[in-house]
Amino acid sequence: MASGSRDKTIKIWEVRSGRCVITMVGHDNWVTDLVFHPSGRFLLSVSDDKSIRIWDLSNGRCFKKILNAHSHFISSIDMKGKYVVTGSVDNTAKVWSCR
Repeated sequence: MASGSRDKTIKIWEVRSGRCVITMVGHDNWVTDLVFHPSGRFLLSVSDDKSIRIWDLSNGRCFKKILNAHSHFISSIDMKGKYVVTGSVDNTAKVWSCR
């Protein structure tokens, strides 16, 4: 399980024990939404810092970041197949292609 927080971190939790196994740091503002990549290898996050980040779950490091993906806070993210959709407080939605 994953959680994003106002403290700008993302945590990966072991569900059975409730233990945090990875803490990922990199966003410059609140983490507002998360979605697991279908492969289970990556986690995508969005934040009030207007960025999208892709995290490698094998090592907890940011694999890729898209800065200023929207002109205002990004509030939501979802993934379907090879497409990622983000929504923002700027009243726009964007579709991104994952290759």
